[in-house]
Amino acid sequence: MEKQQPLLLPSAADQETPSVCCKAKGCSCASPTAARTLALVVLATGALFAAQLVAREEYLLLAVSASQLLSFVVLTSLLALCALPDEEEKDGAPRRLLAWARAAGGQVLLWSFAMALMVSMALWVSGTTPVVVGAALFGLALAVVFACYAELVHSLWPDE
Repeated sequence: MEKQQPLLLPSAADQETPSVCCKAKGCSCASPTAARTLALVVLATGALFAAQLVAREEYLLLAVSASQLLSFVVLTSLLALCALPDEEEKDGAPRRLLAWARAAGGQVLLWSFAMALMVSMALWVSGTTPVVVGAALFGLALAVVFACYAELVHSLWPDE
């Protein structure tokens, strides 16, 4: 499994010192290709799902999906605020904090959208299935939400 890039970028002083693939600093040298691919898959699936809801005139479910997205964004934003780095060094701290906020914002939006998409799709499909199948789909969606939260926590606190 590929290790994700840490959200807080190393300072310029850390980059000047030679290190062996920066493993001594606890950061990852893996490329962010997996995260970009996941973002593309989630966005494409979300767009196709929204287009399907609009084509079937399921505006209520589209509004429910938007409200779920908003609630997941709020919850994951609060989680990201807990990971806000301390300003130990005053030199370059605002720039690093801005880079951290940009990276954390991208992670928050990606995982929030993925969670809202899974729950909304499970809700849409379970409306036309037997109760047992609907319960199983909601259980699966809940498992995916927990996995998304785990990945978000791992990306916010990569060293722990």
